Amino acid sequence: MGYNYVFKITSRLFFVILVILNASISYSQEDDFDLESDDFDLLEDSSFDQLELDLEKTDNLILEDSSNLSDLDKNNLTKPSILIERFSGNIIQNFVYGIQNPGVIFSRNKSGVERVETILNLNYKGQYSSQLHYKIGASARYYWGKWENNKYQTDKNTTKFNIKDFYLDYYPSSKIWVRIGNQIIARGQLDNLSITDTINPRDLSIPGQGELSEFRQQVPGILLNFPISDVKVELVLTSSAGGNLMGEKGGSFDPTIPYLQNLVNLGGSPYTVNYLKPSNEIEFFANINYSFNGGDVSFILSDENQNQRILKNIKSTPLLSQLNFGYDRIRMIGFNGNLARGDFLIKYEGANISGASVFIVNPDDLPTGLKKNQNLFGFGFDYSGINNLVIGYEGNFKIIDNYDEDLTIAKQTLGHSVQARWSGMNDLLSINANISRLTGESSTISSLATSYKPRDGLTLIARYVKYDAEKITDTLYPYKSQDVIMLSSEYSF
Repeated sequence: MGYNYVFKITSRLFFVILVILNASISYSQEDDFDLESDDFDLLEDSSFDQLELDLEKTDNLILEDSSNLSDLDKNNLTKPSILIERFSGNIIQNFVYGIQNPGVIFSRNKSGVERVETILNLNYKGQYSSQLHYKIGASARYYWGKWENNKYQTDKNTTKFNIKDFYLDYYPSSKIWVRIGNQIIARGQLDNLSITDTINPRDLSIPGQGELSEFRQQVPGILLNFPISDVKVELVLTSSAGGNLMGEKGGSFDPTIPYLQNLVNLGGSPYTVNYLKPSNEIEFFANINYSFNGGDVSFILSDENQNQRILKNIKSTPLLSQLNFGYDRIRMIGFNGNLARGDFLIKYEGANISGASVFIVNPDDLPTGLKKNQNLFGFGFDYSGINNLVIGYEGNFKIIDNYDEDLTIAKQTLGHSVQARWSGMNDLLSINANISRLTGESSTISSLATSYKPRDGLTLIARYVKYDAEKITDTLYPYKSQDVIMLSSEYSF
């Protein structure tokens, strides 16, 4: 029985659940969502800039970006009777310069221009009725050149087009929300980790060189959100969600580099990279959230394909070698939450993950990992008690069950991240410093960024990113000479 058929059947099951809930759950005005709570904090949709509500008491509550709720008074909110359709977007120009000599294994083998790109993002949202809304988003990237034959050649330009958000929101009542289509569903509390935030794969092709909000990649899925008593239940079903985006062959973060010396190029033969499809492309996630005064806590279950692919096998011939990367099927039981107290926002996450592979010392042995149950815990806080300055810390702790000495990491490992964000001149100028030490490694990614808004809609950004690694087994060791300086401009409309 094909998985497309399973997806159709499950979709119909979601619809049946929706009808039952709509018919059986009773409502009252006192049970309405608290607009000052974190009801929708778990949904990331950064292109919707403000809260939009419907006037009618029985109509749908619409919230596209709950981050703007902090200064709103529920009792003073006005609800437009018609959602105004809106077109928005931005144009981003990036200039990236590599300041070190990475070596001959990379396309850019000396200091110089890393990339010059122009990005156009377009979004349109609207409604068919008070109960049925939609959003369409797309992105076009124009690369002004590429590294080839030991230099950056501007005649090697390319264009990439990508459909991003493409979904329908359906509100059969003031309590039930359904979203169908390509979407982002953010579920974690920590910025630099993805312990429980695993629905959307991430863009890891240029780690540390972008904003956190740009990491998550849209997935095709169905989301159903409804309350039961004092808790909110959310069910998510995805199909063909894909995995983390990795660097291109020969690029600054080519994912095949760690395998080349031992696995592929001993005889000088060329190689290709192949990403295998998972045996089961259907993924299921459940989230139960309870909000209280000053915070919330969530309980999470999932049956999913791990977003980070692992080398499964190598097919070799005298003329060509093919590296086949595939997925681990994992199950997760986890929790996350936050608590606001005074000038502190405390964040925490934890999960037990079964079925995930851990890398082994000798990459010649395939598959390159052993499946081990893992327990992950994360803790962080943001402190805003200093004028115009926010200081944040995140730490994580990993424990591997049934430990094996052939693994590349210790049984118990730690990771850390420290960041500071300063804003001034009426929020026109901001400076952000961040240093992250990868879990169980001596590898670090450090960045210093400043942004300035000379006028409405226009932002100028400068960023310096540095990569460090000491041990040959560190994830960043092959990429430790990829430090860059970035200059960017963003015009929003």
